[in-house]
This record gives sequence, C-alpha cells and structure tokens, in this order.
Amino acid sequence: MHFGSTFFSKIQLFHPRIELYHSPLSLPKTTSDMKTSFQIFLLLVFLFTSSAFLQAQNFEGVITYKYKYKDKTKFLKPKEVKKLHGTQKKFYFKGAKYKSELNGESKITQIHLNDTLYTANKTVRAVMWVSAAKPMGEVLSHNITRKATTINGISCDLLKAQTSNGTIEYYFNSAYTINHQQYANHHYQHWAFCLEMTNGALPIKFVFNTQKSCTEITCTNIQTLNVDDSVFDLPRRFGIIKMPERGLR
Repeated sequence: MHFGSTFFSKIQLFHPRIELYHSPLSLPKTTSDMKTSFQIFLLLVFLFTSSAFLQAQNFEGVITYKYKYKDKTKFLKPKEVKKLHGTQKKFYFKGAKYKSELNGESKITQIHLNDTLYTANKTVRAVMWVSAAKPMGEVLSHNITRKATTINGISCDLLKAQTSNGTIEYYFNSAYTINHQQYANHHYQHWAFCLEMTNGALPIKFVFNTQKSCTEITCTNIQTLNVDDSVFDLPRRFGIIKMPERGLR
C-alpha cells in the first residue's frame, strides 16, 4: 500500500522500533502545535455544521405541488373543482411569510403575514382575511413512522394525526425545514402542530381529510432561491374584508 510522501517518506518494519520520517509540512512538531491544530479543526467543523444547520432551518424558495381537492358537500362537482382550482399549487417561502397560488381559473392566492391569512380570488372583488391563530380543532392522537415511503425520489417520514375535525397525513424530509417557532400561532390546517412535531420540516406530501372536504398536495419540484419581499405584497386594487366562515378551506 502506498501512503505518499506528504505524510511518510519511509516506514521501517524490520525492527521492533518503527521509525517514521515525515515531511516538514505534515504533522505538528510539539504538543502545543498539535493542540492549536486540533482547536482550529474543531472550529472549522463547528462553523461548517452551524452554517449547514442554519440553512436547513431557514428554507427560502419555491415548492411546487400537484394539487387535488374534493368537495364532499357536492357543492362543487369534480370537473368544476378542477376548472376553478386547477391541478397545481405553488408555495413561496421566506421566513415567517409564505404565499400560495393555484393555477385554476379562479387564480386563488393566499398570503400569510403576521399570523393572518389573506385570500385573493379572481371571482371576488376583495381580499379576504382570517386569523391563522384561530384554533381549528384538537389533535387527539398522532404517531410518526420513519422512512415510510419515497415521493419523487425524496425519502419521507410520515406524521399521522387524528384531529377532532379529520385526519392528517404529513410526509416530510428534514432536509427542507423552516423555523417552526415563527409559525407557532399558525393553526390553520394544523400547521403549527405539524411543524412542531417535525421540527420545522415542510411537507413533501400533505393530506387533510375532513367530513366536508379532502385536500391533497404532492411535491413535484423544489427550488432554493432568494424570494423578493414584493412577492408577499397584498393586491392594492381591492378592499380587505373578513372571510365568511363557510369560505375557509
């Protein structure tokens, strides 16, 4: 086996005493030098791991999902849902803010700012708001299954929860996370609970099944990029009104 001249120029194994001749640039000559080198090494490791951790905890970018919505009240037929809502939902994430857009004819857009969820809809000439801090029910039980499945090449753990108003399936991977403490009051569709239980992991797939509806999103693309603050500006051409209870999804 060849070790190379950088570390050793000779290894003598024909005598009980092994002689090691090293180059001047290889190993520290004194105990003090070794201690200093080790401290520098630990500092570099700390800086690298801290940077990676902070990046993982602060995902900024765009996640695109395949979108399905089923209206169990029969108010909207499947074809109408597909036409109005579309089949794709795109999320923009930056810190405590996010924006989602559906690609259907209604052009439904939601923006989360300061624990308030604003919804704009092409068919309604107003921006409707609802407090995301309003509880949506109680979580009765939950469990996490590690390495439950793989979704579009991403290995996913699964958080399953039974709530007082339905069931949740939350597939996640810890490589894509945000600071869950920034969403501690975001109870809409149990976001605060899901993010806390997964240490801030964003959903790769999310299924929320209630008596009235079933919402399902499945990740198709993830882009890490800088999102301009203007993305989260509210539409200025409309007034802002409180959302009716039946309008909350």
